[in-house]
Amino acid sequence: MKLLDHFSAFFIAPLLLSGGNLLAEQTALKGLDPVVLTKGKELAGDKSITLTHKGDQYLFATAENRKLFATEPTRYEIQLDGNCGVMPNVKGDPDLFAVVKNRIYLFGTTNCRTAFIAEPDKFLKPNKKKNVAIFVHEGVELLDFAGPAEVFAAADRTRAFNIYTVAATDADIISQGFLTVKPRYTITNCPKPDIIVLPGGNTRIPLKDDKVIEWIKKSSGDAEIVMSVCTGAFLLAKAGLLDDKEATTHWGSIEGLKKAAPKTKIHADRRIVDNGKVVTTAGVSAGIDGALHVVERLLGKQTAKDTARYMEYRWEPVVGKE
Repeated sequence: MKLLDHFSAFFIAPLLLSGGNLLAEQTALKGLDPVVLTKGKELAGDKSITLTHKGDQYLFATAENRKLFATEPTRYEIQLDGNCGVMPNVKGDPDLFAVVKNRIYLFGTTNCRTAFIAEPDKFLKPNKKKNVAIFVHEGVELLDFAGPAEVFAAADRTRAFNIYTVAATDADIISQGFLTVKPRYTITNCPKPDIIVLPGGNTRIPLKDDKVIEWIKKSSGDAEIVMSVCTGAFLLAKAGLLDDKEATTHWGSIEGLKKAAPKTKIHADRRIVDNGKVVTTAGVSAGIDGALHVVERLLGKQTAKDTARYMEYRWEPVVGKE
């Protein structure tokens, strides 16, 4: 089976003027006139005066209002292409809306509506997502990369990070002997990462690839955080990024890491070791904790807690000794 590291959906529909035909599957805004609604008032539209725009059918109280909408659709239409004002990847409920700053927004839940009305600028301000490059390789441990990927994808209601997989080549790889993964990018064409995740598994393969090690060295220079999961720490060691630092790895590889990184203080009793730019975690599920720790650093504890709650993951922040 194929694991796609990103999903995208594009909906493009022309502006259609209707002379009374019901062209949309569902009437928007409970049939209220959107032109009047943007002025802070509610007035039911006439079912004989309609317009279908981007898949939504709008009703108007007067033909003049329909003409105003057709002239300036971006002013009167449902904003954000009908997506939730708080959760941009979730389609909003056509009957759950609010007018904020003379614009109409939909929401997926009543909680989203309440949060948006209370702090609209928090959700409307431009937000440049940080790039998260998750390196995958033949024999990569599934949860080592999927766990952190889920955390970063869910953080701040999907607003904070742009996540993508990176591999040495564009060839399919097999994770744990049963899952086929198609890398989105290679180390030669991937976007510049702000955060790099190096999962473990059969790391003997990438450790032998000088181009991979060179990519880690070069990319880590400009990255904000480089995080290893499990035996991904050996890649950091090979790249010289653990020298004079502290680190951890899977309990079964502690002694091996001591040999691979003689200039590094290795901890067998820590789930996460944070050196600032370089973060290492213990094995497998510890990568989820490591990613939540990074989210906490960058976006605050509450956002990390909210992310863990969404994932139904019992998160216990740990940096020092357990």
